[in-house]
Amino acid sequence: CFYSLPISSQEGRPPALKKMKVFSLVVLMALCSLTMAQSLPLVPTLYKLQNFTFAAPYSCGGSYQRSALFLSSESQLVNSPELLLNGACGSTPYFQVATSGSDLGYLEVFGSNVPLDTLDADSLQSPQNYFSANLAIQVGHTYGATGTKQGFRYMLGWTVNSMNPNGSVDITYAVYLYEVAKISAQSAGFNWLTKPQ
Repeated sequence: CFYSLPISSQEGRPPALKKMKVFSLVVLMALCSLTMAQSLPLVPTLYKLQNFTFAAPYSCGGSYQRSALFLSSESQLVNSPELLLNGACGSTPYFQVATSGSDLGYLEVFGSNVPLDTLDADSLQSPQNYFSANLAIQVGHTYGATGTKQGFRYMLGWTVNSMNPNGSVDITYAVYLYEVAKISAQSAGFNWLTKPQ
């Protein structure tokens, strides 16, 4: 976004016109910033090794801007990150994939010395894996996630490169599956708390 202000004399202009120009400039700058911040693709590139740094655990001075990995403009639009770094101050941080009540997801532990380029989508689903809703982090370990959220599902693998207590965690990750879907039909009456009769 580029913008410029005309250079002209402000003398003799009504105060309301001056305020309107300032307000318009502020709105324009905000819109430009929002547009630049939303530069994620609709869907991420598969099988590409990428680096990401979480600034802090969500429950220890973090926020979705500092503690969450968003892979697509779809997840960013609904404010539902694919991977969240969480943990109380002074505790070992952990990863989460289910960040809201309607999310379904689990995490896999592959352990140390498992390079991402040896994993595929099938290995992320292996029944030999240890599955969990939250995983404590260890440097040098490789993890996987399978998640389904309202409108998209994904498979993700990552290795923890470094970790600072109550601070940043650096990972290398790859996306193995990413689909944006819209519900075309569904059974009526679903409720998270309803039991069969």
